[in-house]
Amino acid sequence: MKMKSVFFSIASVVLLVSSSALISSCTKEGPAGPAGKDGIDGEDATATCVQCHDFSDDLLTKNFQYGNSVHASGHNIDRNSEGCSQCHTSQGFRMLVDSGVMAAVASPAPINCRTCHKIHETYTPADYALRTTAPVTMIMGGPEATYDYGTSNLCANCHQGRPVNPYPVQGGAPVTLTAANARFGPHHGTQANMMLGEGAYEIPGSLPYSNSPHTNAVTKGCVTCHMEGNPMGIVAGGHQMGLTYISYGAPAKLLSGCTVSGCHTDAAAIKSAFEENRTEIMGLYAQLEEELKTLGWINPNTGLVVPGTYTQDQLGIIFNQKFIEADYSNGAHNYRYTRALLKNSLEALAVQGKARS
Repeated sequence: MKMKSVFFSIASVVLLVSSSALISSCTKEGPAGPAGKDGIDGEDATATCVQCHDFSDDLLTKNFQYGNSVHASGHNIDRNSEGCSQCHTSQGFRMLVDSGVMAAVASPAPINCRTCHKIHETYTPADYALRTTAPVTMIMGGPEATYDYGTSNLCANCHQGRPVNPYPVQGGAPVTLTAANARFGPHHGTQANMMLGEGAYEIPGSLPYSNSPHTNAVTKGCVTCHMEGNPMGIVAGGHQMGLTYISYGAPAKLLSGCTVSGCHTDAAAIKSAFEENRTEIMGLYAQLEEELKTLGWINPNTGLVVPGTYTQDQLGIIFNQKFIEADYSNGAHNYRYTRALLKNSLEALAVQGKARS
């Protein structure tokens, strides 16, 4: 019995070795083939990225400035439906300027660097190029109303009045506004219209409808005052774009863009004229607004238009109040045109019948 066990053990070892040899002979690799063609070397990522992401603080500063701006706040980003998304969302604006399409946007992004610049499309400094600088044909205004101020043309795509129905027409029949027309007016953002002096209801009066020197002298439009000059940290100017800020607890204005433009040189004179004109316009506007509330044309609590039947001039006066309100500059964008609209509208209220059915 013992000899038989040893025999079987030896036989098992022999069989195992034979099997291993057989398997090895089946999986043996042949000689190496010829070397393949060398591929094209990729770009040096470091060299590519540092064209924009260099060691300066310039890009970082712009990011902080913009992060402190109203544009970056995401306010009203829920206005992402068709007809609103093109100015309230990043994707909507890009569709508008790239292809002229206005459509609803799902998962909307707030206005950001990519909205205005071609970020990470070429991975070169060309990414800083603006998406558009094409002149803008205005929605409101005469057939020749075109905003063409270089780089700020991009801004005018949104910073202009929206379609108005019914639009007041001199000599037309009276119109009836219902509750559906309570938000009658050019919508918020008539800055480009005001700069051009186009789109308001020019009711006849003692003042001519002329433009301030800014309309022709400020060749870069919005950019000249709001982005050029010396930014006040991250609270005004540059990519923050605002001109009003708080300095040591008191309101202040950044007016350095006025001197950079070459039109003004004396900062004290600029500030004096600015405040004087602003005070006058604010007073005239408050007077017009109060008149409309007293007449029952504007709801004193909501600021919305009260339903009723209005003559074309009455409707136009309401329109002018909304137009000036939506500009937000208190005459800075076009002092002469703003003043004429206010003065002539107030005169019309005093001279013409104020009755409304």
